[in-house]
Amino acid sequence: MRLSRLLLALALLIVAFIGACNKPPAPPQAAKKNEPTIHATVITIQTTIQPANKTYAHEIVIANNRARSTDEADQWRLFDFAQKQVTYVDDIAHTVRVQSFADAIAARRAAVARPVPDGLPRAQFAVTNAQKTLQGVVTKQSVIRLGAYQRELWIGSHPLIPRGLFAMLQATEPASSPIAGITRAADEALLEVQGFPLADHAELPYENKKLVVDNVVVKIEQRDVPAALLTVSGKKSAQSH
Repeated sequence: MRLSRLLLALALLIVAFIGACNKPPAPPQAAKKNEPTIHATVITIQTTIQPANKTYAHEIVIANNRARSTDEADQWRLFDFAQKQVTYVDDIAHTVRVQSFADAIAARRAAVARPVPDGLPRAQFAVTNAQKTLQGVVTKQSVIRLGAYQRELWIGSHPLIPRGLFAMLQATEPASSPIAGITRAADEALLEVQGFPLADHAELPYENKKLVVDNVVVKIEQRDVPAALLTVSGKKSAQSH
């Protein structure tokens, strides 16, 4: 494999941190008539992908110390900050798996602790002195670099967003690649984040193009949503870990 292709493969591992993909997520669920609702904080995140020129949005719903992203449909995660656990729901296989936050973090660290072949680059993470105000809060810039790949995260602490939400979103993402260890330093830094990225920009020059993914929080509001969004059906078989 040519070096440029290898760097692309490596950088795409970090792009996976962003949670962006090339197909739009399922649209947010609207409450049906007479369906129970719950008052929630709703974060709307707009994703733009270039040069594909695709734009779509998804939401993160937070209520009663629980949180869920609407860009996950058949297989989704429910975060419970009161119990400090995450529930993995598979609506296709009809299974539920519960994992503590501590175990999720330990599993993630183990996945990226695998040895990496000599000669492969490693992702570097740094917090800069740059600041800007987004959604009414001061954010600080963090930068991840891997070869020509660069990702900028503008992280701030919003009073309506659980401080550990972003870290747990990262901890519970799959890290199954045999070269996942190249992201170890960046991964560890993201697991320690106590805020939320209100803007997230990643780019990678490749041949005669520049691959760009932007995730921007465009709205943080409080409104009623279907209560079922933050509920795990009791009909599914439960598995614990």
